[in-house]
Amino acid sequence: MYSTYGYWRSLVYPDRLAGELGRGTVTQFKRRVLGVFILGVILFILRGMWGMNTDTMTYILANGTLDDYTIGRYTALLGSILWSVLYMAFHFWGVAWILSMITNIPFKPLLKLQLVVVGLLLFEKLINFLVFAIAGKVATVSILSFGPLAMTFLENWYIILFVNQLTIFSALIVAVQYRFVSFYKIEADEYDFGQASNQVRKNTIWLLIALQVAFALITAAIGFVPVEKMLNLLMIGGL
Repeated sequence: MYSTYGYWRSLVYPDRLAGELGRGTVTQFKRRVLGVFILGVILFILRGMWGMNTDTMTYILANGTLDDYTIGRYTALLGSILWSVLYMAFHFWGVAWILSMITNIPFKPLLKLQLVVVGLLLFEKLINFLVFAIAGKVATVSILSFGPLAMTFLENWYIILFVNQLTIFSALIVAVQYRFVSFYKIEADEYDFGQASNQVRKNTIWLLIALQVAFALITAAIGFVPVEKMLNLLMIGGL
């Protein structure tokens, strides 16, 4: 049996999409994966060209020569491409493997789920990019999270960055993942997990939430890496 769901159209209906993904084999799956990855790389390139996440480096390179600045911008562009591939690869293959471990669902079917998750993550980044591009400004926090609200009354920057990672799309991803696990159809003659499987699925919602919280804690910690100081030492301090 084959599933012919409309990928981008179905992103608007995650509940219906979860049910579709639990049935059959997705047609032209490799082409869909390649398409999502190409669009993701393009999005990261546009963000880098516009200046998102490179504001720290801009004024540092401006102190050097034109050649230094040009090389620096091309290096930043290459970094955006490499980071986009690493980012999407982790959420596609890495998270699928983690989910396979905690749900006992085979790895390959979970790749269908994570392709949708990667699309949702890219869509979230696209919304933020368009809003910041139209406004002509860049903020450290996402407009789709409680980060902007947290900045109004919190002083602990780690907590702000942590809350910033828990966005509307994080909740949507948990919902899609849980619905996928709930609707996934197991062939009785090939996979039979019995009552143990039912118990795993009851605990899945909490495991998925914990996974998002863990990702948020790690990402917030990375935000404390002294990138500005390291760039100053490298570009101005001299090697």
